[in-house]
Amino acid sequence: MSAAWAQAFAMVFDPYNIVVMLGASLFGLLVGAAPGLTATMATALLVPVTFFMAPIRAIAAIVTATAMAIFSGDIPGCLLRMPGTLASQ
Repeated sequence: MSAAWAQAFAMVFDPYNIVVMLGASLFGLLVGAAPGLTATMATALLVPVTFFMAPIRAIAAIVTATAMAIFSGDIPGCLLRMPGTLASQ
C-alpha cells in the first residue's frame, strides 16, 4: 500500500508536472480575476492545450486552473466592488 502512495506522489511531484501546474495556476489566476470570465471558461480554453499532454499533466493542469479561477473570481469583488462571476454575487 505504501509503495503505491510513494509512486503516486512521485508521479504528481515530478518537476515538469510542477512547472505545468504553476503555468496553469497563473492562467487560472488571470482568467478568474478578469470580470465576466469563469472557471468553466478557463477549463474550456485550456482543453485544446492539454489535448496532446500526458494524462497526469493534463488533469493536473485542468484541476489547477479551475481551482485558481474559482479562487481568484473574488478578486474583482474585493478590489473593485463588482462581482467577477455569478458565484461571487
